[in-house]
Amino acid sequence: MAVLQAMLFACVVAGLFGLVWREIHTYVADQLRIAVQMETASLREAARDGMLEPQIRQRLSVKQEGADYYLLSDEHGQRVAGNLLFHPTTAGWQRVPIHDTIGIHAHHASQVDLLVTPLDGGRWLTVGRDNRDIGELDENLGRYFFVSVGAAMLFALFSGGIAGHVFVKSVDNLSARAERIVAGEEAGPLRLKRGSEEFVQLAGRLNRILERMHTLMENMRQVSNDIAHDLRTPLTRLRQRLESACDEQREPAQQRQAIEGCIAEVDHVLATFGALLRISRIQARERKAGFSAMDLSELFVSMAEVYRPVAEDAGRSVDAKIQPGLAFKGDRALLTQMLANLIENAIHHTPTGTRITVSLMQTMQGVVGCIEDTGPGIPSGDRKRVFNRFVRLDSSRTSPGSGLGLALVAAIAELHRIPLTLLDRQPGLAVEIRFT
Repeated sequence: MAVLQAMLFACVVAGLFGLVWREIHTYVADQLRIAVQMETASLREAARDGMLEPQIRQRLSVKQEGADYYLLSDEHGQRVAGNLLFHPTTAGWQRVPIHDTIGIHAHHASQVDLLVTPLDGGRWLTVGRDNRDIGELDENLGRYFFVSVGAAMLFALFSGGIAGHVFVKSVDNLSARAERIVAGEEAGPLRLKRGSEEFVQLAGRLNRILERMHTLMENMRQVSNDIAHDLRTPLTRLRQRLESACDEQREPAQQRQAIEGCIAEVDHVLATFGALLRISRIQARERKAGFSAMDLSELFVSMAEVYRPVAEDAGRSVDAKIQPGLAFKGDRALLTQMLANLIENAIHHTPTGTRITVSLMQTMQGVVGCIEDTGPGIPSGDRKRVFNRFVRLDSSRTSPGSGLGLALVAAIAELHRIPLTLLDRQPGLAVEIRFT
């Protein structure tokens, strides 16, 4: 980073220096031509007074080794006076190469700018100045350029090294604290007493990652404990029924009944693992690529119609209050599973005569769906944990089910970023779903 910063800084300095160099070079070249024009005007005045040749000789005697050149030619182009070998043919500015210059910085002179002016009688006046001053200026500016770029790169390397050291040290401190939190040596979350906004945002992202890791670890620990606890009962029953089926004194019909019971227990275990696998896949975001726009109102209507006869057979009723034309982007199959689990949960865990309401409305906060019943509800202390795996409020585990229905609902809601809220209707329970 420091080297890249130094190179960028050097490029900026070089660009600015190049602009200044070009402007100075253009200015000096313009001043050279202005000086030649003024010298030509002065000699033309001398020509009117008949003093042109003495004036040229006087200038050459004063500037014997200078950068100025003079030539007075007759009508045949032959030199009458001056220090320049040149045969003018046309008037105006001309640039020609020059050799054998003398004087200070003469080695920089490679060409001369000439201004040719016709005079009376067919004579020609040529005044010029070579580019030794420009060459000397270029040499000095080139030297200053390399010194300036070198100093700029050293300064950029030094400042970039310091900035990089501070940056890397801050990142190392954050990563070291994150490692200590993961190892359990330090309590989270990460907090910065001072620092730039970027590091505050980085600490916030790390906190969310650590929180997600903690949640996953807790879920894994909970799943391991719950699997060992919840599968112990069906496996024990399975073993007892297998022992019963092995009894040779039992009648064939009894043995068949025992085997069918074993098959039912195995199906229950397989269903439990299938539900766990579905939850894991949903939490791993495997289904998010299948999101598409869908008619949410039509989905709620169809679910209410499907479960109305099921609820009536169980002694419950299902009402629908659904606003038409509401849309959402998500996985239709998963959202169907979520609504089915919520409605089935309301049917199975409420007494006969319960009224279940399925609603979907557009509000100021967005589209809000709700599965509401008039049953006994859920105690406030249990509302947070009912979405965990293998949680059943029936502590004796005598009611059917694996305790994974609401866990699957929570996983689908998290995948779609749909907040779920349990509300007490006194009596009854309402599961509010906000489709943001």
